[in-house]
Amino acid sequence: MKYRVHGVLRWFSMLLVTALGVAGLSAADFPPYDGTKERDAFWSFYNKKVLAGLQSQEKDLPAQIAKEADATKKTELEAQLAMARERLKKPEYFTFAKPEDVPADLQWEDGMDEPEIGDANAKKGGTLRDYVPSFPPTLRVLGENSNSSFRSYQYDDVEMSLINLHPETGRVIPCVAKQWAVAPDNRTVYFRIDPDATFSDGTPVEADDFFNHFYMQLSEYPKNPFGNEWYGSNYANITRYDARTLSISLTEPKPLAPYFVSATPMSRHFYREFGPDFEQRYQWRCRPSAGPYVIHEEDIQFGRSVTLSRVKNWWARDKKFYQHRFNVDRIVYRVIRLQDKVLELFRQGELDVEQLMMGIPEYWYEKLEIPEVHKGYIHKTKFYNIWPGSHAGLWLNCAVPPLNNKDVRLGLSYATNYQKVIDFDLRGDFQRLNSFSEGFPLIGDPPLKARPFDVQLAREHFAKAGYTKLGNDGVLVNDKGQRLTVTILHRKTEIVQKVMQRLKEEAIKAGLEYKLEGLESTSYFQKATQKKHQAASVAFSVTPPIPDHYQAWHSKDAFMEDGKTPKPNTNNLTSFADPRMDKFCEDERHATSIEAIRVASWGADQIIHDEAAWIPGYEQNYFRVAYWRWVKWPEKTFNVAVSEMPMSNHLHWIDEDVKRETEAAIRSGKTFPETDQVFDHNLKSGGTK
Repeated sequence: MKYRVHGVLRWFSMLLVTALGVAGLSAADFPPYDGTKERDAFWSFYNKKVLAGLQSQEKDLPAQIAKEADATKKTELEAQLAMARERLKKPEYFTFAKPEDVPADLQWEDGMDEPEIGDANAKKGGTLRDYVPSFPPTLRVLGENSNSSFRSYQYDDVEMSLINLHPETGRVIPCVAKQWAVAPDNRTVYFRIDPDATFSDGTPVEADDFFNHFYMQLSEYPKNPFGNEWYGSNYANITRYDARTLSISLTEPKPLAPYFVSATPMSRHFYREFGPDFEQRYQWRCRPSAGPYVIHEEDIQFGRSVTLSRVKNWWARDKKFYQHRFNVDRIVYRVIRLQDKVLELFRQGELDVEQLMMGIPEYWYEKLEIPEVHKGYIHKTKFYNIWPGSHAGLWLNCAVPPLNNKDVRLGLSYATNYQKVIDFDLRGDFQRLNSFSEGFPLIGDPPLKARPFDVQLAREHFAKAGYTKLGNDGVLVNDKGQRLTVTILHRKTEIVQKVMQRLKEEAIKAGLEYKLEGLESTSYFQKATQKKHQAASVAFSVTPPIPDHYQAWHSKDAFMEDGKTPKPNTNNLTSFADPRMDKFCEDERHATSIEAIRVASWGADQIIHDEAAWIPGYEQNYFRVAYWRWVKWPEKTFNVAVSEMPMSNHLHWIDEDVKRETEAAIRSGKTFPETDQVFDHNLKSGGTK
């Protein structure tokens, strides 16, 4: 449930990649350690901690309720008390039960009525050569620097959780769990682990590996404040009935309960050494996977490449929803830092696919006007997907002047000409983003529109903030002689710099001076999360099916205990704190119906709009990809509707016969028809020109 770098804009941002030393320490460099006893003792320790917390709430909340004069806050406190009392009826967080304790009247489901995914003509084998702009900071999927863009490739896109949502229908399908059942209270979900499920090291996937997942998320050893909070506040219990049967309970009922309780197994054998030095000890260790791909130690070429290998005899290779996916034997992610070098290597056939830069109009329209495309060796495809737009735009730090003035923020909203960026710099290929919750089909788009570029309205708000005089350089000043200047922190890349320069040129028309601070990925995002910026150009994305305002807008992540100092290392980049927003964030997280989620999400969006703490940027409702003709995709559909990036669902495959044919054609001068396809799932058709 973490924010990830937005797919289409993944190359633009690469927000979370941090550069540690490329030389890693091996397991032999650490003294032997066995944390098994500590882990086993954790169950009792944490149960007592939860019980004490609930008892404290039951004791203290009545007095707080009695003193509270605000009716809304009083209602919130009463709800907390009711929840605490309800949970005290069964306070255990970790429970070890017996098979006969599983309710006998459950309605078990297996999702087998859902359609298959992928193409039956897909061939197994081959090597796909791809690239990343920088080397990953770690192979860990937990702890400091773990949420880098590379995490998607090695974990989010390929690991197997208990269940998943079908990428076409949105309904639940099996993964590690072969069957599941939702309790009548819509809080507890029971799972039967597929008896075939095993890790890549041959050990079976068992309920204890999900207990280990919760243990590691709740532990204080990794730098993991989000996981600590999420697992501590959203889950009420995990129960082991036998090695292959477990249940997970939420603190409150939720729609799509199986999705919200689904977790990935974390091998208790591999993580036996989990302890105080976890982040250093496991920095470069290759974890066993329940999914189709694994990284071998010899395939980590520090600073140069990381390779994923398909697991031999993968346990799910013949399962209904996976038999036509994850077809490539090896995926090589080569580090290539320069854009022009990427294109040159792609043209030479050293890379098989180019997906990251194809969102940039210059590359799609001009730089792909090359013989390899005209002769049909390289194909182009545009695919319209169903995916929420990124939260791309300017995040305004409300804790620092002049952005602590609402009228200044409103003025900035009118003085920031994203539409001109879209029309000219992005060739009209993007569309204006209007709200934080835009693009989630289950709740619909809020009835909000981003403020247009309007010099007059911008100056009216600047005047209300005291900026009434125009300097000789066209920048407004106030009575104290302070210039209306705001610095935008952004990632230092060619396309982003072009966008920022356009915003700067347009803003001066409204008397606003934008100063630009372009930094490399590491420094840029570190400075933003340390809240040392005024405005930050950031593109976050979240995963369907519903938005999550809590991470970016709840006041608990805005300030330190003094209420003045911005709190570092959180996603609340705006230092925004408002009890109204907190209520909507909490209502959204605790909603028990889609309608309740809609009300909370739209309410939060209205506050963001009214307070102008975030200026919406732009988004795409499609992705584009270029690839050599030996990279194949499902002929009729190309991809699934719910897909963030072209490769993320692994429907593609390598046709070695076509590769040999193409290489022979290049040598002989033979050509093929130029191929430029468009697939629009709304029209249910694809086209070739």
